[in-house]
Amino acid sequence: MTRPTYTPFPGVSSQDADENEWWLRRELSLIHNLLQEEGELSKDDIGEKLGCKYWGPLRFRSALKEGVERGAFRKTGRNRYAPAGNATAAS
Repeated sequence: MTRPTYTPFPGVSSQDADENEWWLRRELSLIHNLLQEEGELSKDDIGEKLGCKYWGPLRFRSALKEGVERGAFRKTGRNRYAPAGNATAAS
């Protein structure tokens, strides 16, 4: 039998994971649509145009990383992003 361990961090339920995925998809969609409309942009330009400083700690950086991994958009250089070559939607 394992004893419960105290942690100062809140637990994560499947409902939290579903909600986090919903927000991540929304953020990826916003970045994807902006890059489709305006073309290649710097990380700072994307953040300023979308008001990413209000998203919460590390959410913008995480969304950029996840968007590249999912193929929603691509990284073209240091702190520069562009639409995906095949224009797939963020999902």
